[in-house]
Amino acid sequence: MLMKQRTQYVDIAKGFSIIAVVLWHINFTIGNFSLFPIKTIVAGGGWHVPCFFLISGFFLKEEKLLTPLSFIRSKLSTLYLKILYFYIPATLLHNAFIHWGFYSIQETYGGKQMFFYTKIDFLKKLLAAILFAGREPIVGPLWFAYVLCLALIGYSIISFICQKIWKKNYTKARAILLIFLACISAIASNKLNLTLNRFSNTLVVMGLLAIGQHTFQFHREKFNSPILFICAILLFLQNAILNGDIALNNNSYNDLFHLFLGSLCMLHVICFISIKLEKTLVGKIVSTIGEKSFEVMALHIFIFHLISLIAFKFNLITNPTSLNPSTNNFAIILCYCLIGTIAPVILALGWERLLSGIKKCASRK
Repeated sequence: MLMKQRTQYVDIAKGFSIIAVVLWHINFTIGNFSLFPIKTIVAGGGWHVPCFFLISGFFLKEEKLLTPLSFIRSKLSTLYLKILYFYIPATLLHNAFIHWGFYSIQETYGGKQMFFYTKIDFLKKLLAAILFAGREPIVGPLWFAYVLCLALIGYSIISFICQKIWKKNYTKARAILLIFLACISAIASNKLNLTLNRFSNTLVVMGLLAIGQHTFQFHREKFNSPILFICAILLFLQNAILNGDIALNNNSYNDLFHLFLGSLCMLHVICFISIKLEKTLVGKIVSTIGEKSFEVMALHIFIFHLISLIAFKFNLITNPTSLNPSTNNFAIILCYCLIGTIAPVILALGWERLLSGIKKCASRK
């Protein structure tokens, strides 16, 4: 019973985080003030992705981390394959997306000019997707899943090496090594402008995984203290106001205190609220969104484009091919956020039901 409750509030927390990710990918400026940067605070610019990584560390088991071959095999057969299920079709449909109006060759996406792929381009892009370097714009948010997979693999290898060298003290040695790697990565990216995509942020994310694991398993934080909840809100607000956004995709933040402490404070806030929402209708809805957060991460930009094409037909927006929709109309913002969150969940649940029906039909035969 306790595990069910824990799982539910964790899924609710993941749901809040993914809703913030969707909201963040809508360009708006309404209600954004220097003393209350709403996109940083509400739309998650200062916490959503780091909180995902923290939560991903909650259920990491030491005995599995210390057997890297089986651990890596399990992640490649689950998380990695799940990434490819979305990335490969999106890459193969690249030229079709241009024809359908999802992309425009007059625009840049992620700093690169859009163009039609040749056969050689398709081969290069597919190889890049397989080698953790995929960059298809419409599934761009899946950089998170690539980095999570690499960080989990790295965390397991480091745990194994530390245990072999330092035996019983390996967790202390591992903590020091992870902090050292995170410091090197943070300084290289934010001071020396030396960032290796999918590598620099992986070094930092391993630290977030360790913090999440320690908080949930070793410290056994219950996230039920009202005093800690209030303190966490105050500390996060000052962090958001003074330090601004965290862009882990580019490994960009002020320092590790900005990243680690700020996101840990917000983790306490959303987990405290999530516990209060357990066994409520709102909690059940947000929990379902959290359970399907991977699909929401993968598909919400695609859903945005569908909405934009429809809105363009009714002259509600002027540029349907923009990667992230831009509007200050509150109703349109709400529409993008709700549909961008709920539609992928419905598609995921429908796909699961379809596969279940096919399996039942096959088993009867």
